[in-house]
Amino acid sequence: MIENKTHILLLLAGIFLCSNLLASKIDTIYFQNGDRVTAEVKLLENNKLKLSTDDAGTVYVEWNKIDSVKILNNMRIVLDDGNILYGKLLTAGEVGKCYIWTSTQVPLLMELIRIVSLAPLEKKFIDRLGGSLSSGFSYVKSTQVMQLNFDASVKYTAERNYLELAYDGLFSQDPTAGHTQNQSGGASIIRIYPKNWFYLTEINLESNSEMDLDLRTSITAGAGKAFIRTNFSNLYSALGLQANREISLGEGQFNLEGVFRVMYSVFIFESPEVSINLRGDLIPSLSDFGRIRTNIDSSLNWEIFNDFYLKWSFYLNYDSSPLSETAEKYDWAVSLIGLEYKL
Repeated sequence: MIENKTHILLLLAGIFLCSNLLASKIDTIYFQNGDRVTAEVKLLENNKLKLSTDDAGTVYVEWNKIDSVKILNNMRIVLDDGNILYGKLLTAGEVGKCYIWTSTQVPLLMELIRIVSLAPLEKKFIDRLGGSLSSGFSYVKSTQVMQLNFDASVKYTAERNYLELAYDGLFSQDPTAGHTQNQSGGASIIRIYPKNWFYLTEINLESNSEMDLDLRTSITAGAGKAFIRTNFSNLYSALGLQANREISLGEGQFNLEGVFRVMYSVFIFESPEVSINLRGDLIPSLSDFGRIRTNIDSSLNWEIFNDFYLKWSFYLNYDSSPLSETAEKYDWAVSLIGLEYKL
């Protein structure tokens, strides 16, 4: 009797497990050429829809090449105007459109091109994480100049918040200048509001031997707006205040600064996938009138195969009045070859 009950419980557990596995592959993607695929939608970002299939594993398709969708798993849906919805996506019987079915039970007719991000409403913490790792190395025999760079980031996505931890490091060895380094790392929180407005808070640490900066610890708070937010490009701008403490050659100083930031990204999902990112910070001092700092970072990623990219990067740091009188006002570097992996 007990043995029979055990068999029944095992059978029910197996049926429940199989039903859960099958239930996840209930999304259907319809293409403009008449084809369709049944899969589980994992993510939509930068015009790239990530699908998990039974036959082909993980595949990627271009969002603008899709005719219609039926996504029955609950999704976090971000529109081009910054609004965030939660629900399912159903076919609308019109090319390039779908119905968004939310908890209000009132279907909303929506153009697919207006949907810029999709993510399942995952309950597990680990399922909300994403990020990237990149590294590059170069050595020139004639000049004996060696350079190593390492970048890492981890992003956590909540319903209306983004939390990101990031680190960038560049280390050089030169027979003339000796060992130099430029490092920065910290945490940022972005809170999304309607009509593409957002609020940001950052804590950052910097060190730059070329500019005699032992350590700069800063806290930034500000607000911004996305002026362009599509599946192909993003343009953001933000204004804020920054308080920091600098230590240079053992001397310390507190500063209050303004921050004006512009971020621009372009995504080309062809074969291969290419993305271009540019960020610029203009930082005028409010406590030391006339002092201006500028940070510019740019990168180009070229996909070589799924989730692996060749990376080119450039940065420029400028300080019109560094704390140390012997420090350089400019520091810049170009990394021509690197490898990045997106988690």
